[in-house]
Amino acid sequence: MSGANALGRTIEGGRRYEALDGLRGVAALGVLLYHLGGWTYRPWLMAHGYLAVDFFFCLSGFVLANAYGTRDIGWLGFMRARLIRVWPLIALSMVAGALVMIGHRDNILICLLMGLLVLPRIWVKSEDSFSPLFPLNPPAWSLFLELFASALWFPGRRLSTLWLVLVILVSGGVLIPIAYGMGGVQTGWDRATYWIGIIRTIFPFAMGWGIYRVQAYIRFGLPACMLALVLLAALAVPPMDYTATYDLVCLGVVFPLIVLLGHRDSEGWMGKICRFSGEVSYPLYALHWVVWELLLRGFRAAGGKRYPDAFVAVSVVLIVIAVWGVLKLYDAPVRRWLKARLARA
Repeated sequence: MSGANALGRTIEGGRRYEALDGLRGVAALGVLLYHLGGWTYRPWLMAHGYLAVDFFFCLSGFVLANAYGTRDIGWLGFMRARLIRVWPLIALSMVAGALVMIGHRDNILICLLMGLLVLPRIWVKSEDSFSPLFPLNPPAWSLFLELFASALWFPGRRLSTLWLVLVILVSGGVLIPIAYGMGGVQTGWDRATYWIGIIRTIFPFAMGWGIYRVQAYIRFGLPACMLALVLLAALAVPPMDYTATYDLVCLGVVFPLIVLLGHRDSEGWMGKICRFSGEVSYPLYALHWVVWELLLRGFRAAGGKRYPDAFVAVSVVLIVIAVWGVLKLYDAPVRRWLKARLARA
């Protein structure tokens, strides 16, 4: 997810938060639909889907505090665990992106190397200041920032609640004028505004971390289906005149409440849907750009023109199927192999 990336398994003492697992997939779908809306000139399609990245950051703060907040593990061990979780798909997306972009971009090898090392291209030239941080897979900017936030969080994971509140207040206080100055929080993904992405990451991440601190005192939870509808509604709100206010309310109120109320376990068929949604969420986020590019080129090669509704709808289904196949045939086996190799070492 990363962000996206709330990319860990949501567990507590061996128990998974089924609802939160499912919501990760809903957020990833929101990002896909938002990007498809932009790519196919349908701005009404999940108009606020970019906020799903901020939901990922909030969820990531909660998940990491749950999994590693009191765990006896060093910083290097923690970062190895995080890289094992996220790097295989990052590597695949960068290699696939390089193959897609050959002949369309200069310095492919440099872009590929930096992508494999998860290093953003932050130097800025006047002619391409708004180009993506990761040209071979633009959505990877949030994956880098989630890893960056995780690396900073781990040494201070046992900070007192007072210090955590201070982090939330300071980062939120900095984000407010940025949001009003730029007309929302839809920024930080390009080379001119990458520093804003750091603030955009820290605030929701700290909110999720804070929610974990207080969730033990909350006994009331909502079903996963209800929370999913609330999240989708928040992401699907049409464009408005008060975007900055809306974005800040989602980051500071709506998303933390969704995470707070998502500790209720889902059972039966709803639990199965949540597990599928959670498993497919990260591959869907990490690979949707490159799979779309491949589908679009195939459509153009077959004589297709423009972006008909049927093609967009079928593409959504095919992207989900493709990333599910990648998860089962590549990502999960590679991660198991890396874990086994690390255990032997």
